Amino acid sequence: MESSESLLLVVVVQLSLLALCVTAQEYVTVDTQEGTLRGLMAETYTGKPMFRFEGVPYAKPPTEDLRFQPPVQHDVWTGIRDALKVSWRCTQYSGGGVGIEDCLYLNVYGPGTPSQNDTLKAVIVWIHGGCFTSGQGTNGVPHYFVDNDVVFVTINYRLGLFGFLSTGDEVVPGNMGLKDQTEALRWVQRNIAAFGGDPQRVTILGQSAGGASIQYHLMSPLSKGLYKNAISMSGSALNPWAFSKNATDRAIRYAKTLGYNGTTSTELVDFLKTFEARALVVNATSALSEEDSVSLFSCVWAPSVEPENDSAFLTEEPQKIVAEGRFNKVPYLAGALDLEQLRQTQRNGVLSTEEQVSNLNENFDTIVGCDIRLPTRQERLDAANSVKQFYYNGSDITLEDSYTTALFDSHLFFVEGVDAVVRSVARYSTEPVYYYLFSFNGPLSSYPGGAGASHGDDIQYLFASDEVEPDSPSGIIQAQMTEMWANFAKYDDPTPEQTSLLTQTWKEYDESSQFYLEITSPLKNGTNVSGPYMKFWHDLLPLS
Repeated sequence: MESSESLLLVVVVQLSLLALCVTAQEYVTVDTQEGTLRGLMAETYTGKPMFRFEGVPYAKPPTEDLRFQPPVQHDVWTGIRDALKVSWRCTQYSGGGVGIEDCLYLNVYGPGTPSQNDTLKAVIVWIHGGCFTSGQGTNGVPHYFVDNDVVFVTINYRLGLFGFLSTGDEVVPGNMGLKDQTEALRWVQRNIAAFGGDPQRVTILGQSAGGASIQYHLMSPLSKGLYKNAISMSGSALNPWAFSKNATDRAIRYAKTLGYNGTTSTELVDFLKTFEARALVVNATSALSEEDSVSLFSCVWAPSVEPENDSAFLTEEPQKIVAEGRFNKVPYLAGALDLEQLRQTQRNGVLSTEEQVSNLNENFDTIVGCDIRLPTRQERLDAANSVKQFYYNGSDITLEDSYTTALFDSHLFFVEGVDAVVRSVARYSTEPVYYYLFSFNGPLSSYPGGAGASHGDDIQYLFASDEVEPDSPSGIIQAQMTEMWANFAKYDDPTPEQTSLLTQTWKEYDESSQFYLEITSPLKNGTNVSGPYMKFWHDLLPLS
C-alpha cells in the first residue's frame, strides 16, 4: 500500500513539474513614454531568440465621440501593462461583421532582448493590405525578418467606413485610416529606441492597400520625417481601387440605405453614430453609383481628397502630386506581380464563366471605362475601347482568352499605377529607386503550376511558415526576399554584395536604363517591365 502511495506521489510531482515547464514563460519589460510594457521572449522558426510585444496601444479607442475622428495619442498608464497577445482586428466585414472599434494597437518583434546599450537596429513597419476594408497587422509574424537582425512593427488601422468616411468638409474630412498609420509612426519615433530600434532608420513596408498607403505617406506632409525608406508592394495611389473621387456621395448613398434622410454633414455623422459598429460593415456596395457598380474591382471605401485643414493628410489628387514630383524624397523600392488579377479568371472569379466574359465583351467600354483615370465619362469610354483594341486586336473576347484577360486586368488595376509612380520617383528624386517584378510560382502560390503569380502570392513567401524547406525553391525565394528587404532597410541597397543566396546585383532604376529585378527561380535582371504594354498605358494616361 505504501509503495502504491509513493508511486502516486512521484507521478503527481512529475506531472506538476511538467505543467510548470509547459506554462513557464520568460517575460521581458520595456519602458515606453506612455508606460512600462511586459512582453514575452520566444524563438524564431530557426531557433533564434526573439522578443514579442503584442497588443500595444498607440492611440485612444476611436469609439463614441472619437468615432470618425482623427486618432488621439494614448494616455500614460501607471504600473506594468501586459503586451502578451495581439488585439482584435478592426471592425470589418467577414461573414456578417467581425472585429471591434477599440483596435488601434501595434506589435513589436525583434532579435534577442530589447536593449538600448547595443547599436540600434534598422526598423521595418508593416502596413497590411485588404482593400482598405479588411485585414490586420498580424497577418504575418516576421520570424525571418528578425533572423535578419531588424526590429519589426505591425499595426492595425481603421478600415472601411470607420477609416475612410468623408463628408467632404470639416465635420469628417476623411482618411482616418491613413491618419491612424501616421499616429503609429509617431509612436515608433517616440518609443522604438527602447526596443533597440533606430528611429532614424525606419522603413515603411506595405502590400496591396498597404502598398498604396506607403505611396500616400510619400505624398503627405503629415508623415514627412517619420520614416527613412519606403517599400511598396503591389499597390499604388494611382490604382483605380485605391482612390475615391466621390467619397461623400458614397457616404450619403450608403447612409440612405440604412434609413438616413437628413441634409447636413453633422446629421449624417450623428445618424451613423447611432449604429453598432458591425452594422456599418455590411452591404458596402450599396454606396456605389450606377457607373462605379459595374467595376471589376472596387474597394468602395478608400482614401480621398480632404478640404484644407491643419490635420489634413491629403488635399490634392494623387495623380497631380505624382505628376509634379511633390512627394517626400526617400530611398524607394516597389514592384508588382506578373499576373496580379489571375484570380478573376479562375474558378469563382468574376471573369470565369462564359456569361461573365460575354458580358465583358459586349459592355467593355462601360465596365472598364469606370476605372480609367481620365476626367470625363466620354474620355473614359473612348479609352476603354482603345484598351480592348490593343489587347484583343479588335476580336471578340472569349473564355479561351483568359490569359489576355488576366493580363489587361492586372495592368489596369495594378501594374500601370505602380509603374507610373516608379517612373516619377526616379525622375524627381536623387535617392535610389529599385523596381521588381515577382513571377515565382510554387507550392505556396494561389494557383501552383498556373499562368503566373497572382495577387498576394508574394506575401505567402515573405511570411512563409516553418514548414517550408529552406533549400527548396520556395524556401530560397523566401530567404532572398526577406534578406533583400532587410538589406534595403539597413543599407539603402537590397544587394550590397553578391552572395551564394543573392546571386544577382539589383541595379538602381532610372528612366534611361529602366533596370528591374525579376524575383523568380533563379533571380534575373531585366529592363523595361512589360515594355510595350506600359508604353500603351502611359500614352493613354499621361501624368503631365
